[in-house]
Amino acid sequence: MSKKLTGLCAVILIGVFSSAAAEEKILTIGISGTYSGGFASVGKSVCDGEADYLKWLGSIEYKDPVSGKTEKTGINVLIEDNAYNPAKAASVYESFKMKRVNMIFGFGSTPGQVCAANASQDRIPYLSWYAYATPLGYKPKPQYYWTFLPTIAESATPMILWFIKEKWHGPGTPKIGIMAADVPSWRVLGKPKMMDSYIRSIGGELSGIEFIPPVTPDLSMTVGKLVLEKGVNALILIGNSSQTVVLAKNLKQMGIDTSKITVLCNISAWDESLFKSVPHEVEGLYGEVHTVLPEENVPGMQKVREAAKKAGRGTEQIVVNYINGVIGAMVLEQAVRNALEKHGYEKTAQSGEFIREELQNFKSFDPFGLTAPLAVLHQDQPYFYNHARIVRAEKGRFKAESQWIPLDRIPGSLE
Repeated sequence: MSKKLTGLCAVILIGVFSSAAAEEKILTIGISGTYSGGFASVGKSVCDGEADYLKWLGSIEYKDPVSGKTEKTGINVLIEDNAYNPAKAASVYESFKMKRVNMIFGFGSTPGQVCAANASQDRIPYLSWYAYATPLGYKPKPQYYWTFLPTIAESATPMILWFIKEKWHGPGTPKIGIMAADVPSWRVLGKPKMMDSYIRSIGGELSGIEFIPPVTPDLSMTVGKLVLEKGVNALILIGNSSQTVVLAKNLKQMGIDTSKITVLCNISAWDESLFKSVPHEVEGLYGEVHTVLPEENVPGMQKVREAAKKAGRGTEQIVVNYINGVIGAMVLEQAVRNALEKHGYEKTAQSGEFIREELQNFKSFDPFGLTAPLAVLHQDQPYFYNHARIVRAEKGRFKAESQWIPLDRIPGSLE
């Protein structure tokens, strides 16, 4: 009798250990987020969206390429703050490397680009979801570092196109002025003749580009130079939301009529926090977004709400940049699932090359209506978003002003 019990216990233990082994299929994702520093307002929303969705997802289901059975791989999420600082981002990268992460989600092109060479050398896929392509970031080969958008110059093209082709109805050639945060990865905007040649090619005129400090209490001199002295018809801010706060206040103080001068803000300078900080001053300004608005009831919004609810967030925290983060996590989910179905868990977990292949050659993917279809269309400069649309600040919310506008390529912007 005791021998039978011993044998039975052995069978039970084998089953327990086998089950435990099966449950040990885990991929670890490191989020190098921006929770402090000049871009913290947008950074927190994006990175919260990424983390919340991955934690809500919990695991990735896939069909094993050998057995044909449906399997699950768990997801372990690690989060550290890069403070939008290159040195800190490099430190976070080394921390994640020591913890043997399978992939890194980053925030910001300035902190992300300094990690590109190490990612290539260590074969760790690094997807800087809220960042722009830069020469420093895209130079290392084989490529293990990607951004969600092309260069900062190319990413501004939907705003420029919309103003010149749709918004402008005045006589003469529309004049455009650009104000940009002076961060290393954005200085390509000042490349001689690049932006003025592009704007001229679509029927406009570049009146000037002014670089401004990432943190500044006043922009009136720059606004005066572009609007009052040079007479621009459209003023484009490429920066962060704190700069938008300052700009909106300066425009009111200077008596500039934003119904006559169109003011546009890029995505990193444009979020719902503006309705709390400068609710009256921001009224009538325009901005770009890459997602649907929170109140748009597309199929993917249910997933967004469930992820936010599980994380204990209220509906007021579901903003455009939070949705942006969720979309990034969906892209990761899709790429990882494809790698698992082609190569299985063991190979995918042991080497970053298989996730890399899927990101480098990412096929068209519809994230349940949360944005226009995503895809890597250009192998020479792989990025994922190919469209943006324009919204207007009106009565405490964003109102859509355009359909999806394709991004234009600008020769020389990645050189």
